[in-house]
Amino acid sequence: MKYTLLLSLPILLLLTCNQASNYSFPVEVDTRTKEISVQEKKTWAFPEAGLAVDNEFDGARLNAVRQINDTSYTFIIEPENGPINPSPWYAMRFKSDRDQTISVRLTYPPTVHHRYFPKISTDRQNWGPVDSAMVTLGLGQFTADVRMNLRAGQTHYLAGQEVINSTDVADWLDDLNTRYEVVCAFSVGESKMGRNLPAFSISKGKPDMRPTIVLLSRQHPPEVTGFLCLQAFIDGLLEHPRRDEFLDKYQLLVYPLLNPDGVDMGHWRHTAGGIDSNRDWARYRQPEARQVADGIVATMKKTKSRVVLGMDFHSTYKDVYYTHNDQVEPPTALPYFKDAWLAAIEEGIGGDFRINEDAEPIGKPTTMSWFRTQFGAEGITYEIGDGTDRAFVRRKGQVSADALVEVLLSR
Repeated sequence: MKYTLLLSLPILLLLTCNQASNYSFPVEVDTRTKEISVQEKKTWAFPEAGLAVDNEFDGARLNAVRQINDTSYTFIIEPENGPINPSPWYAMRFKSDRDQTISVRLTYPPTVHHRYFPKISTDRQNWGPVDSAMVTLGLGQFTADVRMNLRAGQTHYLAGQEVINSTDVADWLDDLNTRYEVVCAFSVGESKMGRNLPAFSISKGKPDMRPTIVLLSRQHPPEVTGFLCLQAFIDGLLEHPRRDEFLDKYQLLVYPLLNPDGVDMGHWRHTAGGIDSNRDWARYRQPEARQVADGIVATMKKTKSRVVLGMDFHSTYKDVYYTHNDQVEPPTALPYFKDAWLAAIEEGIGGDFRINEDAEPIGKPTTMSWFRTQFGAEGITYEIGDGTDRAFVRRKGQVSADALVEVLLSR
């Protein structure tokens, strides 16, 4: 297959500079900056109804509110720009001065379907789905009507998924950094709008020549279940009884929030540069992909290590593992790993669970294909369903970490 002349050279030659190599993937994607519409932060107050609604927190998405009557409202949800993947993200906050039941109609641009089943919280920490009897999808699922029971003086949040913004990720990382001596937090740089691009290593001592595993997450802001699975994966690895034995042989680099601007601005999919970050791994035109890709390459050169496995955690309509088929070149650094790992996950979960794998050739410039072309590493896109039970998400993440340790140590 033809990607670039450099692919005909030994992999080590790719590490002779501190910048990631450019590639010509079979499917080219234009990732030059595109204009976005920045959501106005405001509070919509309805004094006679005793209600205020706002989007004045990181991760919110609400573009306009129209009152229909004392208890009914239409909420307008617009994307940051277009064309865009039809994954309408919404998140807003309610404050009521009385006990009341209101009806909210979520509306999207024409042809855009409702995707995320509404969830509710009073503290933004504990979330649960709205009672299905209080949710009605409109004709063609282009709208969603949600009835909410509000309590006087209590804050309520309504969102498509749990709201986990850049501050929440920073707090989680601070906790890991404090509790585990093998965790070392650092910054890769800044996003287009100046937000931190957080990262951490998991290693016994300083990273060195041991083979490196890279984990990524949150390129697409609403894909929260992928991040929850990453968290469970990290917990499973850090608490594994063979952790120290594993870290004698391998080390990890973790980038949990690749699109902090999009996450905090409540974007449906894109960065502040108006593009899909997971299509920018050929030319690195946006600062997020550029800094992370160059940072990984520079670290490999400095430590004389090599990336052997890269996993990117995402969300979609169902649980699935996107992998490469056997025809992809160059050969993977871990030819035995994928099949053994997936089989170990299936066995570890047990019961009626069956692995859903979708093996494909290299096509678009995604992280999965970048790991293969840049390093000859095994690349996997780890997708979790939007509505997958959260207890199962956690279990699956931890079982996946167990399987990683056992498979790699068995070889």
